Amino acid sequence: MQFTFLWESVIAGLVASVACGLGVIPLYFKRLDPKLHAGLSYGFAGGLMFSASVYNLILPGLTLNQYELSLEQVLPVLVGILLGATFLWFTDTRMAKEEEFTHSFWKQLGGRTQILIFIAMVVHSIPEGVAVGVGFTSEEVYHTNLGLYIAIAISIHNIPEGLAVGIPIRAEGGSMWRAFWMAFLTSLPQPIAAVPAALLSWFFRPLMPVLMGFAAGAMIFLILLELIPTALHTEKPLRIAWAFVLGFCLMLLVQVVL
Repeated sequence: MQFTFLWESVIAGLVASVACGLGVIPLYFKRLDPKLHAGLSYGFAGGLMFSASVYNLILPGLTLNQYELSLEQVLPVLVGILLGATFLWFTDTRMAKEEEFTHSFWKQLGGRTQILIFIAMVVHSIPEGVAVGVGFTSEEVYHTNLGLYIAIAISIHNIPEGLAVGIPIRAEGGSMWRAFWMAFLTSLPQPIAAVPAALLSWFFRPLMPVLMGFAAGAMIFLILLELIPTALHTEKPLRIAWAFVLGFCLMLLVQVVL
């Protein structure tokens, strides 16, 4: 049995992770320094993440196996969204305890907002890695370019997602290298998840709607719980709303261009 698709899955996942890290490059320019407009930066990042939740996770999860929506198709995604929101709520509750923040591992990740963003984006990367693995397995079976297409699509999507990860880090005074590595690490589950998904595609394929809903639920909950309230501390609601819409439109534009 040939296992070429395994190496292809891992390489594609690593390329996607690097693309996520490279998404922070715009933050190198001083005119785009999030520290100067932290509130707007958080609103913009929220728009990017919300758009990614809708167009990269929820909608593909709803139309994964059929084109006409039915209750059977919607329920797994809804369950995933609720589970993802519950997961982030539980994580936030744990973080609220003083002893959790004193742990050296959490200190390395940064403050509360950075930690929650890191966790949410790591969760978001898992179903994408599964999709890559399943896609390359399908290439072996059906002789298509599905895996390559998914890998390219995810890599392009990861660029603005890396920007969303880097913005809060730079807004709180973190270095460009820190922003790059944090963005890279949030996407690292992709090549890791791709391997078992490629080997056990028959098992993971039916779970995709739930996994995608889970990731979307965690990200949306994070936006409403942390990003927008944080932005409101330093900026006017009207300006934050526009920043959010612009971030949403940028991610949507990526879908159209792709």
